[in-house]
Amino acid sequence: MLQFSQFNVKAADKNEVKVAVTISAMATIIGPILLPQDKMTVLLPANVEPHSFTLDPITLDKAMQADIILTSGHIGWEDQLEKIAAEKGKIVFNPLKELYNNLTILDVPEGGKNLHGYWLYPDNVIVIAEEFVRIVSNIKPSAAKEYESNLRRYVEDIERLKDFAIETSKNIGLLGKNVLIGFYEEQYVAKSLGLNVTEVLAGSEENLDISPQELETIRRKLVEGYIQYIMVSDVATELPIYNYIEKLSEETGVNIVLVRVLDLPNVYDFRNLFAYNIGRVGMIGKNLSKVSNPIETSVFFEAFIISLIVNLILVYLLFRRVRE
Repeated sequence: MLQFSQFNVKAADKNEVKVAVTISAMATIIGPILLPQDKMTVLLPANVEPHSFTLDPITLDKAMQADIILTSGHIGWEDQLEKIAAEKGKIVFNPLKELYNNLTILDVPEGGKNLHGYWLYPDNVIVIAEEFVRIVSNIKPSAAKEYESNLRRYVEDIERLKDFAIETSKNIGLLGKNVLIGFYEEQYVAKSLGLNVTEVLAGSEENLDISPQELETIRRKLVEGYIQYIMVSDVATELPIYNYIEKLSEETGVNIVLVRVLDLPNVYDFRNLFAYNIGRVGMIGKNLSKVSNPIETSVFFEAFIISLIVNLILVYLLFRRVRE
C-alpha cells in the first residue's frame, strides 16, 4: 500500500485533482469515481500499440503535471515513467506493485501468470477503485465523502453486474464451459462470465504465431467437444491469428463469442464495458454470436449501444431487487 509520508502531499486542499493514466484501460476503472472538476489524462496516444510505445518528452511532461499517475504495471515504458516520477516526488499508483496480493491474477493454461488485462476482472476493478479513493481522498480531503459516495454506487453496480453475468451464462448453458481464447486479455472476460479457458492461440506480443501441431491439437479438442466455444476480443480480431480462428470455427462449427477488451473514446467506465460483454455473450442464446464484429462498427454508434445496454441492465436489476 502506498505510504503518503514518502510523497510531498500538501495538507492544503485542491480545487481539482489531476490524474494521468498510462493506458486508457486504467481510465475505465477510475473514471466513475472522479468529480466533474477533476481532470484525467490518458498518456498513451490514440491508436498506438501500448507495448511498442516509447516514452517521449511531451508524454513525460503531461505525466509530471498530474497529482496522481496510475499505471498498469506491465509495460516497459511504464517502468521508466515510474522511476522518473518517483524521483520527482510524484504519487505513482501501480496496482501490480501495491496490490498484487489482493488482486486475482490468473494462471494461463501453458503456465505462468497472466498480467494482460487483469483490469477487466470485476473483483480487481473494485480493489483498485477502493485504493484509488483512499489516495485521491488524501489529496483532496474536503471531497472525500463525494469520492466515497461515487465508490459505493460504483461497487454496488459492479456487484449486480457480476451476478447478472453468471446468471446470463447459466441461463444459456455457458456456465462452466471450456473456451478457446484468441489473446490473453480475454481470459479475464471469460472468468467474469463463469467460463473456463483451456487454450490461448496468441500467447504474447512476441509470439503471435501458432505451430501446425498446436493448431491440430486445438482443432481436435474443438471437434471432440472438449472446447465448446471460441472467445475473441477486439484486440484478437486485428491480429493475423484471427484468420486461424475463423477457419477453426468454420471447420468445426464452434461458435465465436465476440467481446471487447478496449474502451471506446471518452467512455471511461468499466460498467459499460462489462455490461456490453454480458450482452455479447447473451447473443449466444439467440444464435447471434457471429453478428457484427465490434471492429467493423462505428465507434460512436457502439458507444451509444454500450451506454444503452448498461443502463437497461442496471435499471432491470434495480427493479428486480425492489420487487424482491
